Amino acid sequence: MFVKGLVLVTFFTQLYENFLGANNFAGIVASNSVGGSSSYKCRTQAQWNQLAKDSKAAGFKTIRIEGFECNALEMVSTAAAANNLQVLAGIYASKGTIDASLPQINNDVQTFRAAYKKFGAKRYVGLTIGNEVNDSVGKIMAKVYDVRGYLRSVGVTTPVSTAHIWVNIRDSPALCGADFVAANAHAFFDGNVKSAQAGDFIFNTVVPSLKKACPGKRIMISESGWPSRGNPNRAAKTSLNDEKAALASLNCASKRDKNVMVFAFEYDDQTWKSNDNERSFGIFGKNINLNDIFKPC
Repeated sequence: MFVKGLVLVTFFTQLYENFLGANNFAGIVASNSVGGSSSYKCRTQAQWNQLAKDSKAAGFKTIRIEGFECNALEMVSTAAAANNLQVLAGIYASKGTIDASLPQINNDVQTFRAAYKKFGAKRYVGLTIGNEVNDSVGKIMAKVYDVRGYLRSVGVTTPVSTAHIWVNIRDSPALCGADFVAANAHAFFDGNVKSAQAGDFIFNTVVPSLKKACPGKRIMISESGWPSRGNPNRAAKTSLNDEKAALASLNCASKRDKNVMVFAFEYDDQTWKSNDNERSFGIFGKNINLNDIFKPC
């Protein structure tokens, strides 16, 4: 009777997922600025709470942040804990280079240490030092190793790395040297990929290249999405339908290798950014039916 019941539960679970679709993304990226604002405006705790609720309801398991400004680590961790989500935390190099940003980075390391103690090891899937930092690979990785060594010395076991553009990691394998690989990869910027091929681009081009450059390392596609507005990039067109097609393609492709964590970019449109492409990657808060993205694959 137990086996029959288990088979029946599995059958109805699969039927439910086939009808409504399933979210195969590991997580979603969220800016510390509230969506729709013409200037950078820090999210409130209530707004982080809503973001976490929306993410949970949509089937995302992890929220990625790229910096700690606006007290974001404390607030996203609070919201994540209330919704049984995890966090991929990121320390941003606010002054552009590692050396110029050292005081801020070191302060943020202490902020992370305090959050780890408060919210627990299981809350954090990783910590990245820098996001696409325009600095030498040597300086980036030296700071990554410095932070990791310090955190280990005080009992913090969270995996540590840096996040960078996937082609930079492919071409500079030294960026693979830490605990995991965090690669930002957007098919749109390749220029030769149509929106409906975004998932194939990630899993047929990006992931194999990263596995070759970084053998044995856990791979995270730390952001991937598609803009709904702005100038096209050759074969890559911009429209709401193109964004939906790209996200659906990414979602389906993410089933191919569950060991690769793919983070959808991003929670909402960031209209303070410099151009319409960069402003329009948002998923929530505009006319996107999530079932169009998480449709059966």
